Amino acid sequence: MQDPSRIPAVLDALRRTWEGQPDLSLPTLFARLANDGIGWGSTDEQLLTVLQEMERVQPGRLPLIDARVTATYLLVTESPDYRITVDPRRVITRRAARDSQLGLWTYSAIRPAFVGHPLVITDAEGIDHRLGVVTSCTLLADIPLSLDGLSRRRLGDASYLVVLSNGDTVVIDHRLRLFSSGRRELHREELTWESLMLDGSTLSARRPGGGAPVLIGDVAEVHILQAPPA
Repeated sequence: MQDPSRIPAVLDALRRTWEGQPDLSLPTLFARLANDGIGWGSTDEQLLTVLQEMERVQPGRLPLIDARVTATYLLVTESPDYRITVDPRRVITRRAARDSQLGLWTYSAIRPAFVGHPLVITDAEGIDHRLGVVTSCTLLADIPLSLDGLSRRRLGDASYLVVLSNGDTVVIDHRLRLFSSGRRELHREELTWESLMLDGSTLSARRPGGGAPVLIGDVAEVHILQAPPA
């Protein structure tokens, strides 16, 4: 007989993994495990390995050390709806509407965050930001921050937020969106692009069909907005 004391640890790992993806039915979760090679002949140790990897990428609780993350995560919330990218220093918030400007700020602490519970992040000035109820949490892969030579075809699921030296911001995904603030309103411009190039800190974009590159501006900061799961 196998040691029955192993059962609680296996069930706890299954519970934690499911808590990270609560929209899945249990049979669907089992189907995903099967896609990862878990079947009738699998051992408990093999199951635990796969469950731990699934939990690492989509945890039910955001991993924190001293109230900060140690990697880059994408949090999706509802009521209100946000997509929130957090790294060890900064928070990037964006609403569902594509024409809305993104928020970028440094933070001092993230309160314990769980899928299905409210997300509260304290900024560097000590102000609490209540950002809705967490519906998913995904660990993002590390991707290069260099934009020089980046092509739209190689971009995949990644996207970037670029802060220009004049304070304007640029969202780079399969389109290029430039946001600038006027006295009373936000100005938004959208461009198609094929590749990017940097001359020193000056960013330009090559357009489909050739022609002269479009000058974007001088880059002050580059941040990962989204990347494939780690």
